[in-house]
Amino acid sequence: MTKMLKEKPGIREWVRDRILFLALVIFLIGATIYILAGKIFAPESIWLHPLKEFSLLMSMIGIVSLGYELFLRELTFNEYKEALQELVNPDAVRLGVRGIYKNRSELGRAISFEGLFRDVKNEIFIGGSSLLSISTASRELLKDKVLHGANVRLLLMDPTSPVVEMISKQTGGKPTFVNEIRTSLLLLQKLQEEIEEGEGHPKKGKLTVHTYQIIPSHSFISIDADQSQGVIVADIGPYLGRSHARPSMVVVRKKGGLFEYWQEMNELMWESSKPIDLAPPQTMDSKAITQVFTSGKETEYFDTATRGWFPASICQMDGNWKGIKGSQWVWVREHLTLEESKTGSQHRFRHRLSLPFHFREEALIRGDLLVRAADVCHITVNDVGIKMEYGGAEYTDPFMVDIKKYLKGGENMIYFELISFAQPDAESAEDNRTGLIYRLHIEYRD
Repeated sequence: MTKMLKEKPGIREWVRDRILFLALVIFLIGATIYILAGKIFAPESIWLHPLKEFSLLMSMIGIVSLGYELFLRELTFNEYKEALQELVNPDAVRLGVRGIYKNRSELGRAISFEGLFRDVKNEIFIGGSSLLSISTASRELLKDKVLHGANVRLLLMDPTSPVVEMISKQTGGKPTFVNEIRTSLLLLQKLQEEIEEGEGHPKKGKLTVHTYQIIPSHSFISIDADQSQGVIVADIGPYLGRSHARPSMVVVRKKGGLFEYWQEMNELMWESSKPIDLAPPQTMDSKAITQVFTSGKETEYFDTATRGWFPASICQMDGNWKGIKGSQWVWVREHLTLEESKTGSQHRFRHRLSLPFHFREEALIRGDLLVRAADVCHITVNDVGIKMEYGGAEYTDPFMVDIKKYLKGGENMIYFELISFAQPDAESAEDNRTGLIYRLHIEYRD
C-alpha cells in the first residue's frame, strides 16, 4: 500500500526541475531562431522557410513539453497509480485504506504530524489515553492551527476514573499512567493560556478538551472528517496499560469504505465524554512549571566523520521492543547495514534543554528520565557520568533515572552513549537492531 503524506524523493524533484528548464530552453532557442531567420538569410533564400519551419517546430515542442510537465504529468501519474492500486489491492482501494502499519514507529516514519496537519482547513480531532505525545511534541502545531482559525478537539481519559486505577494496577501499581494524564492536562491548560494571549489573530479557532471514564476502544487522529479530503489515522485496539505496540490504519473517505465507521466511533466516544475547564489548573500545583522532553526530532547524534551533530532518525523497532508514551525509537539512520549488525556499533546522542537562569535546585520537584536502549547505553548529564548501564528494550517497565540533582539553570546537555553488541552470525540487518528511546519529565516551582 502507498505511504501517504510522505515527502517526495529529492531525485524526482531534481529531474522534474531540469526537464522544465530544458523545455523552456528549447522553446527560447526555437523562438529566437524564428525571429532571427529573416536576418540570417535573404528573403529569396531557399533555406529561409525550412529554417523558420524547423524553429517553429522546436518552439512547439518546448511549449508542449512545458505544459505537460506543469499540468498533465502529475495528473497522469496519479491516474496510473490509482489504477495500479485497484489491480494490486482492490479491497484496500474499495475500503479507502491508504496504509496499515505494524506499530507507531513504522507509522511515524511514514507520516509526520507536520505533514498531517499542514492542509487542515476546519478541524483536528484527536482521541487517546493520555495524549502525552500530542501535548508535548505537537503543541506548537496545534497552537498555530487554532490561531489561524482551525478548531481542535482533544479527548483523553479522566485521571480520577476507576478505569485509570485498573490500568495502573496492570503496570504494577505504579502511578506512571495517571501522572502522564495529569501532565498532559497541565500542558494543555498552558497551551490554552498561550492561545488566549496570542495577539494579531482575529479569526482564532477553538481548543476543546473532553475526558471520559471508560477504556477507549481505539486511539485516533481525525483531520477534516466532514470534508471530502478527510483523513483518519486509527490505532486498532484499546490501550490496556501495557507497552505492546498496536497496529495503525490510515483511511480516507470512500463510498462504502471504513472512513464512516471510524468517524462514527470517534463521535460516539466524544458524546460519552465530558468537557474539562482549562481555565484553572485542576490537576497539579498551580505554581509548578512542567516541561516534557522526548526522543525524536530534538535528538541529535554525533557523526565521527564530520565531527558534527545532526538530527537523529526514527528507526525501525524490533518486534519485541516496548515503547515509552510520547517518544520515538531513534538511531543515526532508519536502518542498519548487515555489516553493522554483525560487528556491532557505538554512537553518541544528545538532547539539549534550557531552564531559566534564575532556576534554583531547591525549587526542582521532579527530574525523571525514562529510558530504554538496545543493547545498552551510558548516560551523562552536564559532564557528570551516571555509573550504570541502561538497556531494557524488552522490559515491561523502562528504567527511571532521577537526574534532578544534575540539572542547572541555563543550557543543559544529556548525552547517551549507545552500544550495540556484535552478532557475527547475523544473516540480515534485522537480526541485531539497535536504538534508543527516552522521555524526560521536569517539574519545578517558579
